[in-house]
Amino acid sequence: MSGDSMYTDMRLVPEPLLRIAYETAAMLGPEWRVEAILSSAIVVHPIGFRICLDDGTDRVLLTAHVSVSHDQKRPLADVSAEIQTTDLHAITVRRTVQAIRSEILPHFGREDAVAGLRVLSLPLGDAGIPAIAQGSTSKTYIEYKPERLNVPIRKYDEGERRPLGVIITSTGADDTRVEVRIPHLSIHEAARITQGIRPGLGIPMRDVNALPEEVRAEVAATFPGLTAKHVVSDVPRYTDLIDPSGVLRIRHALAVTHEGNKTRSRNWAAVWLRNATVAQAHTVLSAYAKG
Repeated sequence: MSGDSMYTDMRLVPEPLLRIAYETAAMLGPEWRVEAILSSAIVVHPIGFRICLDDGTDRVLLTAHVSVSHDQKRPLADVSAEIQTTDLHAITVRRTVQAIRSEILPHFGREDAVAGLRVLSLPLGDAGIPAIAQGSTSKTYIEYKPERLNVPIRKYDEGERRPLGVIITSTGADDTRVEVRIPHLSIHEAARITQGIRPGLGIPMRDVNALPEEVRAEVAATFPGLTAKHVVSDVPRYTDLIDPSGVLRIRHALAVTHEGNKTRSRNWAAVWLRNATVAQAHTVLSAYAKG
């Protein structure tokens, strides 16, 4: 039996598991495909990601062999995640996809900055975003720049994609760290893009009095769990909203103008990640790509 036919022979894979694998691959993105080895299904991306799926009755066990070190002499590491299946097939597939994205894929980006680039470029490529990437194993860059980033106040139309800047750095300690900048967002979009890495609901914002009074209630309700920090009293007025780890910083801007006896205001936000893990950056970029 040839190598190719070995990976395309699905006869030993249980039907429930095979169905989960095909639907998982479809949800992960257009370039993912399904292979098999013995009774295991494998979802495969042409970049080189291979993730095994086993069982498929009461659970789905995900495993991958991943290079997590720039030292080529280090053996591959085994990473795994387990999902309990439910009677609702669609929920099982969504859980499997989420586990792959959050618990498996980020490990493929730990080796160096190029490995991080491969992982973080996936959601952008799947969304057809024409981002530019360049760099080396120590540092790589991703940039989507529909226009100049140095415009101080730019009003975007609803649904218009904002610029994006990403810097991926290999720390030299078998770890990869990421900076992400997305400016000119509406408050709603900033909240949506960062939802997956912000503190949970029920935790009130700290130091809310640092927010401009005109938007205090709205912003505090939109970003619970963050800490407000005054930055600049000017036009616009800037306030940083910082998560407890310091990784996430949302810079809120409020511009108030007076025209005769009328007062107009507009507020927007920029999202910054600093020293983020590949998993955190992947969550934010996936949400950005869906916008």
